[in-house]
Amino acid sequence: EISRATGDKVQIPRTIKTFQSGKEFSINSVRVNPLPVDHSIAGVHAFILHTSEGSIGNTADLRFHGRRSKDTEKFVEKCGESSLDLLLCEGTRVNSTQSLTEYDVESTVTDIVNKTKGLAICGYPIRDLDRLLSFYESAKQTNRDLVIDMKQAYLLKLFSQSENLKGHYPSPTDSNIKIYIQRGTWGLLDKDLEKFSDRQFHMDYAEWQREFLNYPNAVDYRDIKANQKNFIFFCSDFRLQDLIDIKPDEGATYIRSLTEPFDLEMELKEEQIKNWFTHFGVIKKDQDWHQIHVSGHGDGTQIKQVIDGSNAKKLIPIHTQHDEYHKKWHSNVLSVKQHDSVDL
Repeated sequence: EISRATGDKVQIPRTIKTFQSGKEFSINSVRVNPLPVDHSIAGVHAFILHTSEGSIGNTADLRFHGRRSKDTEKFVEKCGESSLDLLLCEGTRVNSTQSLTEYDVESTVTDIVNKTKGLAICGYPIRDLDRLLSFYESAKQTNRDLVIDMKQAYLLKLFSQSENLKGHYPSPTDSNIKIYIQRGTWGLLDKDLEKFSDRQFHMDYAEWQREFLNYPNAVDYRDIKANQKNFIFFCSDFRLQDLIDIKPDEGATYIRSLTEPFDLEMELKEEQIKNWFTHFGVIKKDQDWHQIHVSGHGDGTQIKQVIDGSNAKKLIPIHTQHDEYHKKWHSNVLSVKQHDSVDL
């Protein structure tokens, strides 16, 4: 049966069980130890599983060059203490030899913003809260406020309410944070509310967005347009139309803190984005396009550190097309395909 229903009407009931970092739990007879690791997305965990046949480590996605490198170090140390029979080891960037750090991003952004006379515009992965923190710290060091969108404000709200993660990131009401209220579906943001009711204005936004409309640090395009030198403005690739209202003044700059394109589709997308910023006068030459990014995945040197420190009897490369590096660094590497089975 074909239906256009959305949301709760088509929700599929499922059981979700949460775990605590470092607190072992069981799935039937398998004991699982979840350990946090450094990655570009907050909350990522690696796992050590103890089964009746042996012990298995799973690195998930990890790195050492972010803000939580000690978490990755502790995971590797725990692997080394666990007499692993098998390690599932990532290798997304195993063929890379050098990594900038998240602190390099913060420092570079600060230098660029200090030289910017107008609005500083930035783009970065919307769920990368470490990157948000880099721009937040840069904003404080340059006497500006970081303007985030409502999705990021919602993430910060959830983290600020978490018993385990509260304080890791700024609150959505932080004095150096502004929450950008974009135009709603009907565009009532700057309309005369004597003609449209306050209820209609709130109905112009999704339910999860509405509470941010009344936050004391909420701003819209009029605030940004009038005080451009006071802000670092987050503008995702999917909200470039906000620049139509803001109209960046002379002296604006753009800092792109996302993965550089590695295929034709991404190259075409980046060219489209450059066209937008060229249209608004933010980019006039190649030097105006500031690219600074660090990956959520460790480079080859870091992955070798994981392999050596884990001291597993067997190793299976995952998340990679270059298992030749794993084979160079470990004497018993198994390359498996999807749905293959492996005996410990």
